[in-house]
Amino acid sequence: MNDNAQNMLSAFMNINLASISHNYHKISKFVKPAICAATVKADAYGLGLEEVAITLQNSGCKYFFVSDLYEAIRLRNIFGSNDNVVYALNGLKPNMTKEYISHRITPVIGSSAELEEYRVNIDEWGEHRIALHFDTGFSRLGFEMNEISKLSINGLNIDLIMSHLSTAEDPQSNLPENQLNQLLNATNRFVGIKKTIANSAAIFRGKSFLLDMVRPGISLYCGYNEKGNLNGLESAIELYAPIIQIKNIKAGSTIGYGASYRAIKDIRIALVEFGYADGLPWSLKSTNHQSGGQFYFNNAPTPILGRVSMDIVAIDVTGIKNDIKRGDFVEIIGSNQNIDTLAKNAGTISYEILTRLNSRVKKHYKYV
Repeated sequence: MNDNAQNMLSAFMNINLASISHNYHKISKFVKPAICAATVKADAYGLGLEEVAITLQNSGCKYFFVSDLYEAIRLRNIFGSNDNVVYALNGLKPNMTKEYISHRITPVIGSSAELEEYRVNIDEWGEHRIALHFDTGFSRLGFEMNEISKLSINGLNIDLIMSHLSTAEDPQSNLPENQLNQLLNATNRFVGIKKTIANSAAIFRGKSFLLDMVRPGISLYCGYNEKGNLNGLESAIELYAPIIQIKNIKAGSTIGYGASYRAIKDIRIALVEFGYADGLPWSLKSTNHQSGGQFYFNNAPTPILGRVSMDIVAIDVTGIKNDIKRGDFVEIIGSNQNIDTLAKNAGTISYEILTRLNSRVKKHYKYV
């Protein structure tokens, strides 16, 4: 646990940059000869773009995916004048071609309108590489499959063709295989251009998905899911929050908003300074008839009692045999509970948990 954060008595997250580097090297070795890029959108999934991107760059990564032009320019400014390739997944913003070219950002173009706007502007602003996005069945961004044969690509510097899978994490679904086949069939005419379809889940689905490049995101940061460790990857995050009060509650007393939990016996609770304003899902609440989430203290589970409020949540510490006091910290994510377990209990996904943690949660970086 970090001494500075403990002294401030505020919620904090430990981010182990060495684990991110380890995961990048592990995935890179697994996918060779394919290129291992890194998806660092949404502030590197909430972990801090600058720290994570520099770590990945120092680990050998040269290809990075972000969401939009704003994130791409920020990342380019972090990198400076090196040759790292920065892709903006959400395509070409209207009337902004100059910004992409001047900052050496590669837009992932997925519509005829974007492609035409880019084409008419390159004479004025000069040319830079672009990527194309094909919609093979996600029904989100990308050219429709019936548009691809009609695309006019003469004179364009196309660096990459990509698609995105809708059910890569579902071993029972055959949609990923169908999407892969559609991409391969559609790219027959694009000789010598790199192809990519694999996110984190698809990397471990099968070698056929690796193609020329993979785009891991969550696997770089969390390493595993509720089913266990994936191929030796590590979790890079721990999340802790402080106890601000201990109370003895009499049988029959209710706890929190809505009086949704009533003590059926005398219990002891701890009030933890962490709530939905910090990013804790409200859905982790509990009632007498339905259990919710739980934290850990000295490896012992401490169930949430009642509703999650904006800044505070109550946990049951009746069974804690060790001394527990105001100023102690509870583990929300760590060795006892990984982020996927917390997300599963909340009825959500790890991506949402990570990206909802806000500035009240202090970040502390280590490299061990």
